[in-house]
Amino acid sequence: MDTKKKNVVWNALFAFFYAGWGAMLYRMFMRQAIAYPGKLGDYPSDLIAHIEEGIRQPAYSLMEQIFGVMIRDLGMNAKAVGILLSALTLGTLWATYRIMRKLMPEGNPVILHLLAIVCMVVAPIYIKALNPNRYLGLQTPTIWHNSTYIGMKFGAMFVLLFYYGYQEIYREKFSALDFIWFTILLVFTNLCKPNFIVAFAPAMAIMLLTDCIATKGKTLGRQIIIGIPILISLLVLIRQNAILFNGSNESSSLGFSLAYVLRLRTDHPIASLLQSAAFPLVVLLANLRELKEDRRFRVTWLMWLVGLFEYLFINDMGYRQNDGNLTWGYCFCLFPVFVVSLCWLYKDVKKLYDAYKASGSTAFVAYVRENRAWGRLTYMAAAILLIVAHLYFGLVYFGIVYLGGSYF
Repeated sequence: MDTKKKNVVWNALFAFFYAGWGAMLYRMFMRQAIAYPGKLGDYPSDLIAHIEEGIRQPAYSLMEQIFGVMIRDLGMNAKAVGILLSALTLGTLWATYRIMRKLMPEGNPVILHLLAIVCMVVAPIYIKALNPNRYLGLQTPTIWHNSTYIGMKFGAMFVLLFYYGYQEIYREKFSALDFIWFTILLVFTNLCKPNFIVAFAPAMAIMLLTDCIATKGKTLGRQIIIGIPILISLLVLIRQNAILFNGSNESSSLGFSLAYVLRLRTDHPIASLLQSAAFPLVVLLANLRELKEDRRFRVTWLMWLVGLFEYLFINDMGYRQNDGNLTWGYCFCLFPVFVVSLCWLYKDVKKLYDAYKASGSTAFVAYVRENRAWGRLTYMAAAILLIVAHLYFGLVYFGIVYLGGSYF
C-alpha cells in the first residue's frame, strides 16, 4: 500500500475513533448532568452544581455561564451539555496532537496522534498499599468530573500550541494579529478557570527575563509586547475574585501551607507525587541536558515546577481550606509534561531504531557497546513500562467514571 492510501486509511480510522469516543464522552457527561443511575453509581460530578450556578447567576466561570444561557435562556437540556463537553475534550485531543507535531516535526504523524490519545487517558499509578484512592490524594491530569477544568484544559492547550510556535521567533515575528489571538486564548482560558495562568504566567515571565538578560536588555520591548496579553488576561481574575468572595461567603484567603492538601488525603505523600508523575520524571532525569537545549522542554517543566510549588506551599484558608483548589493547576501542569515526555521518549526510541535499521543487529550491538548505550536502553525500557502503567490505570479510571462510579 502506498503512502497516500495509508494516509487515507489512518485518517478514516482516526475519524472513526473521534466519532466513537465523542459518543462515549457525550453519554458520560449527559449522565453526569442528570445523576443517572448507572451500573456503578449515579455519575457523581461537579456538573450539576455548575449548571445550577450558571442558571442562578452570577457565575464565576465561563463554563457555568454557558450552561446558564443554554438551559435557562435557550431551553436546552443535559444533551446540549454533553455535546459541549465532549466537543471540548475532542478539541483538547486535537490541540495535543498539533503540539506534538510541533515538538517533533520529524516524527510519524500516525504515531504522534496515537501518543496524543495516550496522553488524554493517563492517570496516576494506583498502588492501594501506598494510597487507597485513585483520585483523592493523587494528582491526575485526566479529570472527567469537573466542567471548568475541562474548559480550562481545552483553552490552555491552545495557549501552549500558540506559545510553543512563537517562543523562538517572537523577537522577530509577533504581529498585531498574533497579539490579539494570544490575548483571546488567554482570556478564554482564564474565564473557564484561573489555575492555568497562575502557573503559566510565572514560567513565561522567567523565560522572558532570561531572554532579556541574554540580549543585555536590547529586546526588552519585545518581551513587554508578548507579556501584555498575560497582564490583560489577569483582569479576569479580579472579576472572578469579586464573584467568589462577594461578602456573602465565609471569609477565605490564601496563605502558606506545608503540603496541607497533599497530606490531608494521603497515607504516603511523597509516594503520591511519584505515583502521579513517575513516567515524566524518569524521562526528565534521562534528558536533563535538554532543559538547556530545548526551550519548549524547559518552559514546560518550569511551569510544572511552579504548579508544584503552589500546590505544596499555598492553600486556601477559611471555609475553603480542605477543598484543594490549588490542586487544579498542578493537575493541569502534569498534562503538558506527559506530552513533552512522550515526545522525547519517542525521539530517543526512534534514534535507536534508526541506528538499528542502518547497521543491522550485529553492528547495532557493537554500536551499543561502543557508545555505552546500555543505560539509555534501560531508561527507555523503564519509561515504556511506566507509560503503559499510567495508561492502564487511566483506562481503568475512565471505565469506572464512564459506568457511573465515584471519581473519588
